[in-house]
Amino acid sequence: MSTIEDILAQIDYLPPFPVTVTRVLKMLRDPDVSAEAIADAVKFDQGLTTNILRVCNSSYYGLRRTVNSLREAVVYIGLTELKKMIVRSGTRQYFEKKKPGYESKKGELWVHVLAVSIVSEKVASLIDSTGKDNVFIASLLHDIGKLVLSEFVMDTSQKIFDLIDGEGISFLEAEQRILGVGHDEIGARVLEKWEFPDEVISAVRKHHSPVDEEDTALDNIVRLSDSLAMIMGFGTSVDGLAYPGFSDLTRKYELKQEDLQEVMAVTVDEITKLEAEYGFTGEE
Repeated sequence: MSTIEDILAQIDYLPPFPVTVTRVLKMLRDPDVSAEAIADAVKFDQGLTTNILRVCNSSYYGLRRTVNSLREAVVYIGLTELKKMIVRSGTRQYFEKKKPGYESKKGELWVHVLAVSIVSEKVASLIDSTGKDNVFIASLLHDIGKLVLSEFVMDTSQKIFDLIDGEGISFLEAEQRILGVGHDEIGARVLEKWEFPDEVISAVRKHHSPVDEEDTALDNIVRLSDSLAMIMGFGTSVDGLAYPGFSDLTRKYELKQEDLQEVMAVTVDEITKLEAEYGFTGEE
């Protein structure tokens, strides 16, 4: 079996996206969905319920009273924030173990995707504020392919970095040349298997590819947010600085330096707080 066949086979071993989270995401597409319906869908998932209430009562939200039920959580933080909380809680499980192909220390990749998910909402307000739900989901899952590729990248890391140093190419190009496929394509394949919306799959597939006139605003929001998060220092030390810049996108959308500085200024504290609530503790 070739390397690329080995890699594609690993997709089947990745645990499926949590059923409860998938169910809630579908329910939340209905603008008239009730707090009671969401609470009923989540209440039998003890781990998810516990995590929602823990984060809801944390300093991140700073509520004045203790929230003791899912219905109260919806009332106090709203359906939009509850959706983010549920998706983060469902996604966190995939990043709990260190990914040595991409991380020098445990948690780098998780903090990066959290940062991109926050930055992307600010960037969307500058580029296109429609479809915010997909912006959040695509940005949080944009590097999901790294979970599949990690061990393969670890085994071939010297060859990858020799190519980067010798030919001045990006990490993704070296990854593709050595392994036959990049984490962007593998991520898209994972989301196809999990039956995510086509526009989310597209954004994940294209988040490192050259900008094209046919790309959607979502494709470009995720690209730009990924780069901004790295510039802010919320990247991974293994591959975080080995990707092309984003000057083509800033020109395309006529974004000024002060626009991007404002995005970074208003998000850095939020990212740090979110990391504290959703980060990992204990030994690897």
